[in-house]
Formats: sequence, structure tokens, C-alpha cells
Amino acid sequence: MNITRIPIIDSHTGGEPTRVVLDGFPDLGAGSIQEKAHCFRDQHRQFREGIILEPRGNDVLVGALLLPPSQPEYDAG
Repeated sequence: MNITRIPIIDSHTGGEPTRVVLDGFPDLGAGSIQEKAHCFRDQHRQFREGIILEPRGNDVLVGALLLPPSQPEYDAG
């Protein structure tokens, strides 16, 4: 069996449980953060469900990916 570990940080953002994926997610290509979000939603459903849904998540969990900055003055995307 091939097991891939995905580094995450679970936290709360404005009272909502949030899971931030630090690394190990699929390549979302070039483009804006919005374009990358659409790519993630449309092309990587199985990965998204695997990090958000049960048994290690739940239906109220908010997910985020820590991406490189899209602009030089930003710290992260």
C-alpha cells in the first residue's frame, strides 16, 4: 500500500474550523488564485474530498491551500 502524508494545520478562522494544506496538493497550474481555485474544484474532487470529509474531517470544515504568492508584495497565496 502506498501512503502519502499531507502536511496540514487545523485551526479556527472566525470561529469556523479550518484545515490548511501546507504541501502535497496537486499542481494547479499558472494563473490567478481564483483560476487555481476553479482548477482545484473542477479537476481534483477526490483530493479535496479526501482532506475535508470524514473520517478525518466533517461537513463544516473549511479548507485552504497554502500557495506561493501571486504578487511580489504578498507573503502567500
